[in-house]
Amino acid sequence: MTLILRQAHVTDLPSIYRGEQDYIRSWEPTHEDTWRLQLERHLTRWVENFDRLTVAIIDEQFAGYSLWTPEQDYAELCTINVSQVYRRNGVGLSLLNAYAATAKQNGFAYLRLSVRPDNPAALMYQRAGFSCMETDSHGYLRYERLS
Repeated sequence: MTLILRQAHVTDLPSIYRGEQDYIRSWEPTHEDTWRLQLERHLTRWVENFDRLTVAIIDEQFAGYSLWTPEQDYAELCTINVSQVYRRNGVGLSLLNAYAATAKQNGFAYLRLSVRPDNPAALMYQRAGFSCMETDSHGYLRYERLS
């Protein structure tokens, strides 16, 4: 199994869309209608931050992606997703590490992300040195780490 991380190509957008849709359907099904209504906003964020959209490829197959955005004084991880067949193989951690390294190269000392309390990815964030700072108004856990 050979893992390659690269910047996204426009042709990756359908796979990213399906990954986001699968997440919503699996973890937040009651928000699917709202997510669909905001699809243009999501697409705009993906395109405006295309240089911060990383794709994971395993043996020439789309395996996952991550997207971060620059905020005031920190880099916010907006999404990270690994295709179900590639989970628990280090793909998520590789994408997380790439986000941290790229954010640091771009001058960000602080990393931030939010995750549902019942999402197993929270354990990966904790193992990667992120600390839970608070629960936001939507019930998500907010994690932070120095890059």
